[in-house]
Amino acid sequence: MNTLDRLFSREINRRTGAHVINIYIDSIDSSRQRKKHPHEKRRSSATQDDNKPSITTRHRKRSFLYRLNLRFPWLKLLAVIVISVAAILDLCDLTISKLYETTASIAVAPMSRHVRATERILEGKKLVALTFDDGPSSETTPRLLDILRQKDVRATFFMLGSRASTNPELVKLVEKDWHEVASHTMYHQNLIKLKEQAVQSDINEANVVFNQILGHTPSFTRPPYGNINDNVRSYVNTPMILWSVDTEDWKNKNTESIVSLTLSEVYDGGIILMHDIYPTSVDAVPVLIDTLRNDGYEFVTISELTKIRKINPIKGNAYYSFYP
Repeated sequence: MNTLDRLFSREINRRTGAHVINIYIDSIDSSRQRKKHPHEKRRSSATQDDNKPSITTRHRKRSFLYRLNLRFPWLKLLAVIVISVAAILDLCDLTISKLYETTASIAVAPMSRHVRATERILEGKKLVALTFDDGPSSETTPRLLDILRQKDVRATFFMLGSRASTNPELVKLVEKDWHEVASHTMYHQNLIKLKEQAVQSDINEANVVFNQILGHTPSFTRPPYGNINDNVRSYVNTPMILWSVDTEDWKNKNTESIVSLTLSEVYDGGIILMHDIYPTSVDAVPVLIDTLRNDGYEFVTISELTKIRKINPIKGNAYYSFYP
């Protein structure tokens, strides 16, 4: 080996040895690091795994909902609104399942019945107005309302302000069922025996009660006992409605007598006087309705009767009936 070859070989050994030393040193450092942090590699590999496979897995598990939420973020709000509306309807007993019940088991809305009665039944019929005085009564008026609802009949209730003030919800129910609420004064006093100021006070006090309950004052008044004089005409600021058929239910309190007397005196345009505070009077109502309907009659409120007969009642005047 010549001098040049020896030098070249020495240089290779030197360089190779240095590289081996570096590799050895690197291996020692790596070993020390592993001893100092035994879990670092595990954490590192876990992090790497999280960066790729876990993301892919998470997207794969909820890919549909995830993408749906990204595309339609308003769907959550819509779902909350639908659930809230369904809950409210359920509380109001207006669930969707109600729509599929038979018509026989569904109560028709009062306005719907009222419209049908006006358009299909009243035409060509004899008309009569059922009126009830001295109520409302928490014991008898609700049963009367049930009967009128079942028979699809509208009536006029001449209520006492004193009774209305203690039964406000019942007064509202009467009007809600499309009956007519009228005034029978506050305390059922004989107005012709009162002084002017007392008459005015009684009438006004009743109007205040009805206005507080219903939001309006009645369109008609029936003076107690049907007694009217100039003072009454002056202070009753509505037309006064009396009657043409007195059933005398307050006197006889007998269902058969009430029915018999009414049928003997009723006529087209007549106004029937009854009282919804007597159970016997309430018992007579369904019999009267069925019998008079079979004879060609239909039942209306005072307002309906005046409108159909094209009569404009005047304040302070008294009306006993409304002929064709």
